[in-house]
Amino acid sequence: MKANIDDIELGIEFISADAAGDNEAFLSLATGEVYYRSEYIDEEIPLPNDIDDESKYLPLPNKRDLDLGNVLVFNFVEQRLPDEYSEIRAMFRKSGAYRRFSDWLDRHSLVEDWYRFRNEATKQAIIEWCKDN
Repeated sequence: MKANIDDIELGIEFISADAAGDNEAFLSLATGEVYYRSEYIDEEIPLPNDIDDESKYLPLPNKRDLDLGNVLVFNFVEQRLPDEYSEIRAMFRKSGAYRRFSDWLDRHSLVEDWYRFRNEATKQAIIEWCKDN
């Protein structure tokens, strides 16, 4: 089976976008196709009857399962801006942390650096997940 890394990434984004945890995405081990399940999706897109058979369809992980949430932010800061680590860590002790972090990146002209770091880390985490599964 050959899977498209971009399709897997979209599935992971779909799962991670739902804070309630109701969104699911599954990778067909036979075809590499990604299937989506959510109460928010129009039922016109049929799912295979055996979608819950893990020998045929692998549930995709959430970003947090791949350390692509706060851990990724802290890794970025630790590697690129170690002197700012305490300040950024403190930001994430309160709600609205990602908005404040985005504003902080913008003020320090680091948005593009962050996107490059995040995109590379995401691709690498997906590749590692695929190898493990």
